[in-house]
Amino acid sequence: MSDRRRRGWAYAAFGWLVLSFVWHAWMAVDYRRAMGPDSDAPVWVFLAYDGLVTLMSAVGAVLVLATVRAWGDRIPGWMVRVPLWFGAGLLVVRGVPGLIENITTVTGITPHGLLGQATELAGAWGTAFWTSLAINTYFFIGAVVMVPVAVAYERAVKSRQSGSEARLSGLQHHVQT
Repeated sequence: MSDRRRRGWAYAAFGWLVLSFVWHAWMAVDYRRAMGPDSDAPVWVFLAYDGLVTLMSAVGAVLVLATVRAWGDRIPGWMVRVPLWFGAGLLVVRGVPGLIENITTVTGITPHGLLGQATELAGAWGTAFWTSLAINTYFFIGAVVMVPVAVAYERAVKSRQSGSEARLSGLQHHVQT
């Protein structure tokens, strides 16, 4: 992947993560509306969950920039690689099945959802369906932008390592002769 494309994916993922951060920070401020009037969950559970997602979004935003910025070379590779793959995997697991469920519901293949628990039948297309579709599409887009960042970073690290090994091998050969 070219450097330009790698930067493009990283900046797309950065934008996605910043939007996630802002959204979840606002949800913490306006937690009563975010929880909904019918929620029976304790406020502290919602705020802990939302705080975790907000923190993960902030850390993720810094790490995707670290993959394409010079200062990122000073961060140990595993400290970037592990969270990137975790985030990409989490978004795939959350985004892909959710969007598939929305598509199969709206097409009538599974009118009550993949697990048969949708409250609205396909064709009703009420607020709950459109909200679900928007959220699932957002997570799917997150997966689409995070996976290439993780793959590109992995390739860049391996390329740097093989280049370092080649230089070291050349240096050892030069010293021996």
